[in-house]
Amino acid sequence: MEDKVSALQEQKEAADTAKPAGGKEGLVRERRKKKFFSASNLAKIAMFAALATVLHLIRIPLPFIFPSFLELNLSDIPALIGTFALGPVSGSIIVVVKLLLKILIQGTSSGFVGDLSDLFCGLTLVIPAGLIYKYRRSFKGALVALAAGTLCSTGISLLTNRFIIIPAYAEMFGGIDAIAGMLIELFPACTAENFYAYYLPLSVLPFNLLRCLIASGVTLLSYKRISRLLNKF
Repeated sequence: MEDKVSALQEQKEAADTAKPAGGKEGLVRERRKKKFFSASNLAKIAMFAALATVLHLIRIPLPFIFPSFLELNLSDIPALIGTFALGPVSGSIIVVVKLLLKILIQGTSSGFVGDLSDLFCGLTLVIPAGLIYKYRRSFKGALVALAAGTLCSTGISLLTNRFIIIPAYAEMFGGIDAIAGMLIELFPACTAENFYAYYLPLSVLPFNLLRCLIASGVTLLSYKRISRLLNKF
């Protein structure tokens, strides 16, 4: 009888040891971790990252609206859809992998300055949007999430252009006069002295709003259908 009791106690201790620390919460975290690192989830992340990379390599110039060096790409669309479907961590991975693959395939023409800005803008789009939508999974929640992501990404684009990108380009190309000269066709009164007064509100702001609004609009129209499709796999 004592042997049976002892054996039962050992089995109970072994079962308790096998349970994740933190009880029920630990078990939930363990299940989420396993789900995130599942072959199916990793394959979905890779698919969105590959699509984002292809779209990132396709540049769409808008010369009559923006300076020639501001070219639109649609890589934010798969990043946002992947974020809504798989979560903000997955969305962040998609953004990072997309930029790494772009650098490996195409290299960099900006000394990684432009790529760093793309990283900041991409992350500040998907992280706020993903976090809000994670806890408010409704159409209204999606609208709020996309609006927050758009505002954050546009705001960071203004900051990076003012304090990182343009100063770095000015250093690379021999002063801000050369960069200001690229805006003369659009803004004849633009000079080195008033460059930021023209460039930030009339080019960077509308360009990034357009970029985010296109990605948000496509995401809003398609993420539910794509999510249902992904849940089958």
